[in-house]
Amino acid sequence: MATLHEEARSAWRELGFTPSKARGQNFLVHRHVIDTILQLLDLGEDDRILEVGPGLGFVTRSLLGQRRSVWAIEVDPLLVHWLRNGPLGSSPDFHLVHEDVLVADFDRLLPEGACKVVANLPYSVAATVLLRLFEARGHFSILVVMLQKEVARRLVAEPGTAAYGALSIWSRAYGRVTRKVAVSPEAFTPRPKVDSTLLRIELHPEPLIPDEEIPVLRAVVRAGFGRRRKMLGNALAGLFEARAGAIFDRAGIDPRRRAETLDLEEFGRLAHAFREAGGAKGSGGHAGAA
Repeated sequence: MATLHEEARSAWRELGFTPSKARGQNFLVHRHVIDTILQLLDLGEDDRILEVGPGLGFVTRSLLGQRRSVWAIEVDPLLVHWLRNGPLGSSPDFHLVHEDVLVADFDRLLPEGACKVVANLPYSVAATVLLRLFEARGHFSILVVMLQKEVARRLVAEPGTAAYGALSIWSRAYGRVTRKVAVSPEAFTPRPKVDSTLLRIELHPEPLIPDEEIPVLRAVVRAGFGRRRKMLGNALAGLFEARAGAIFDRAGIDPRRRAETLDLEEFGRLAHAFREAGGAKGSGGHAGAA
């Protein structure tokens, strides 16, 4: 029986495919890690899966072997060709979408009801994809994501630590990490130069910050961590303008503190006070991943 590493090499030769460093294409070829992913998904009888970046379909094959319906989003055209024309392509439970997950219309692509997500995310887009999944939380219940160790560290970092930043805030606002598994470079081909971490994230039914205050929180978090060496009073001066003293007083936050010392609840109080004071132009847009 061929190993997954051998299967990958054979597929690349047939396709004339070379893994892209720019796209972070490191393919999971360790059966034990795939089994761990299935355990973390904790699949029920009626669960449906969104797989982001199925690659050569090794995880997909295990999911379909358990008779699960899988919606897979893949951006690479050669890998899409391989998946559509191989054994997986004939499965009625496999729904392949050739698209970029950063622009995919989940309302159009996915069935009604929450899916569980499995994703192997390259470093260059990991934070952006995670934020997109968080913001589309109505479609998802659990995320099982493979991340570079550095990104995973940012996701679970505590206030006051060097890794703590915007991604730490958003991960707490939208969900909670319930499992963390270290994955060595040997689990992939080509072998990356860094360690990876597998996380299980259970999404909250509703974000811990009210929906109407999320746009203001985006602006506050972006400004605070965008100038993280500065005291909050200075970092947020462009947003708060003349109202700064009243906003900090209402939130009960010392303006001499720095962004990395505030937890989610304190950022929420600051955003609420800012919104009550009328907000500011430019408080919409993407959450950002500083």
